[in-house]
Amino acid sequence: MSAPGALRPRRRSLAALLTASGGAVLLGGCGGPSPVPTSAQVARDPLAALDAAHWDARSAEELRALPLQGAAEELETWADLGAEDSAVDTAREQLTGFLGAAYLDPSALRGLSDQDALDHVSSATPEFWRDALHEAWGGGDRTFYALALAEPFRSVGRPAICADWFRTEGDGGPALALGTTIAWTAIDTSTRAVGVLACRLGIVVDLDAQGGLSAGTVRLTLHGLDGCAMGEHEGLLVPALADDDRHRAVQQATREQILDAPRIPLADLLDEDSALFAGDEETFLECE
Repeated sequence: MSAPGALRPRRRSLAALLTASGGAVLLGGCGGPSPVPTSAQVARDPLAALDAAHWDARSAEELRALPLQGAAEELETWADLGAEDSAVDTAREQLTGFLGAAYLDPSALRGLSDQDALDHVSSATPEFWRDALHEAWGGGDRTFYALALAEPFRSVGRPAICADWFRTEGDGGPALALGTTIAWTAIDTSTRAVGVLACRLGIVVDLDAQGGLSAGTVRLTLHGLDGCAMGEHEGLLVPALADDDRHRAVQQATREQILDAPRIPLADLLDEDSALFAGDEETFLECE
């Protein structure tokens, strides 16, 4: 189910298919209390258990430095840009700047007013996306354009980032695609419960003759969260960390379905109907 007010992705706009759906499944073997940092059964940092082969970066700088996939010589529209990764340094700088402001550091927006948070994200957003960003923000979709945690939750440490940059083609010209799964360790500071939250991002942008951005689309899904509680916190993120079966099921499903399979193939980035960006009924808890 698409998030309320979400825009369908279309070329030439910041059209985020913001997906968040729920309906938790009760899973066997999860009947104990919510894990705490000192629990002998759970690592202090759940992200430490991730398979390093699938997780490529921990910062915007490391994300930006990842190599491009796809041979430029096999794409006619890339002939003028050439085969060097540096040909799209400008585009990657802009995109990682946007991701850094909006998604990579949930703590950066803590305590900011709604307007100050919008200004923070807008200042790092490519110019051709800003009108759509402001429209969506004013329409109540802030949650999906700037990830910030509600009280008393905090993100811990740096995010884990699984990402692939792809050379591709858009509407008659070169295009750049980025598929990334971003995960954080989250803690409820009132109960010391620890868990994970994650988002999937699919970005496809058209490139100009200098390798800069000219247009693009963004799609996003959120996982490991209590969507019902988020509605009570004006859209701020509420990780599913309560000591009950539904929250434990969301956490387990997020680890198994999102963190254990974080790669996003190019075919899914180019497919507006990809199931990877359609949300699911297990990793996001909706109101009953």
